[in-house]
Amino acid sequence: MIDGLTVSSDVVEIEAPAALVWQVLVDFDRYGDWNTFCPVADAELALDTPIRMQVDLGFGLQEQVEYICRIEPERVVAWRMENKPDDPIHAVRTQVITPLGDERCSYVSIDEFGGPGAAEMMDMMGKPVETGFNRCAQDLKAHCEALHRRG
Repeated sequence: MIDGLTVSSDVVEIEAPAALVWQVLVDFDRYGDWNTFCPVADAELALDTPIRMQVDLGFGLQEQVEYICRIEPERVVAWRMENKPDDPIHAVRTQVITPLGDERCSYVSIDEFGGPGAAEMMDMMGKPVETGFNRCAQDLKAHCEALHRRG
């Protein structure tokens, strides 16, 4: 969904425990096993550390470096662009896991943009970001459900 300067994936319900989904989401070395939107991610799960990614917004893989800025185990992980005051675009991507019982949870990815260039960027890239986030959400769902079924 696109709302002003915010892009989010659909909320997907995952038939797997939140702890399992979290484990998959923060196992950056294994993104290539399941994530067609971001098949490469190199990071340590620690605040203010870089996450070096390759993302596919429909134009082939593009390098991107952001910084982990929020960690709430089994619930929330977020990373942001460098976000210097003079940057034309600022962004923070927050991924949220919500338990819906012992064996189910939901997942959503939200990117909030700001800065003087954000509106123009949204016109050009909002839809590809939304499409990529939805691919990631569906990939996460399929992978976690398969892992959970296997036990």
